[in-house]
Amino acid sequence: MPVPEPQADEVLVRVAGAGVCHSDLYVIDGELSEYVSLPVTMGHEIAGWIEKPGPRAGDLTPGEAVAVMVGWGCGACEWCITGHEQICPRGNEAGSTMDGGFAEYVLVPHPRHLVPLGTLDPIDAAPLGDAGISSYAAVRRVRPYLMGGAAIVIIGVGGLGQMAVQIARTLSGARIIAVDRRAEQLQRARDLGAAETLEAGAGAADRIRELTGGEGAHAVLDFVGTDESLQLAAQTVRQRGIVAMLGLAGGTVPFGFYTQAPEAVLTTIYAGTRADLDGVVALARAGRIESQVTRYPLDGVNAALDDLRAGRVGGRAVLVP
Repeated sequence: MPVPEPQADEVLVRVAGAGVCHSDLYVIDGELSEYVSLPVTMGHEIAGWIEKPGPRAGDLTPGEAVAVMVGWGCGACEWCITGHEQICPRGNEAGSTMDGGFAEYVLVPHPRHLVPLGTLDPIDAAPLGDAGISSYAAVRRVRPYLMGGAAIVIIGVGGLGQMAVQIARTLSGARIIAVDRRAEQLQRARDLGAAETLEAGAGAADRIRELTGGEGAHAVLDFVGTDESLQLAAQTVRQRGIVAMLGLAGGTVPFGFYTQAPEAVLTTIYAGTRADLDGVVALARAGRIESQVTRYPLDGVNAALDDLRAGRVGGRAVLVP
């Protein structure tokens, strides 16, 4: 591909690292085809250095390390004006509707989609653009429910779930219960601050109830999104609690007056806002969170995807051009 030339407000970013996400597997498998404009260069979790600003992009510093927003809104609708560009109906997304970061360069539509990284290594910081911002938005969304001796259940402690454990530990005093099928991921969750870890499957719901004194959790974050994980979430959220789903596995859960905990809230989290990316970068710069990164060369993209599909990536796979 030719190196893009930035026009108007656009900014050309030289890619330092691009995270490989489970949603990339769904794109490859054709499961998200209605959200993808082909042909497209994939990669939505990007950090790098400003290479060249467009003529109307303002006073930017070439060589400055930046994280790239995952959602690129139109900038003019009610959602963009109120700071929610990630759900702009006319917006674009790197790696889905516009060329993304599995490349040496990426063209970003506007400088507002860039957050300075300061002294952070942009390769290690690449996961902040999706895993970080999504987890931060999720914890921030449920934080009002995490008062006093609250408990939060985090289902799935891969790249996003590990971020969520650290962010929940930092932004709340809640007791963190991590659930996963993989022993090594549960150990990682304990190392990062989870008070309790449970293997997913039969008995997990009963054990969560036991750990919460029979009341259930004040908040549940589901980073898996299967029928099974959503059922676990619905079974273990307490009355007037909240379930936030981020996993894209396509699962559903019945919603009815008698099938949910009284007055419990069910919601989805769709990436995050520019303010969320500012917040998660600030936590990383303060040393409060870190990414477990496995680096692959850009031409090793298929190996990274294969390892991710097989469950061999402990934290986040990052492609390094």
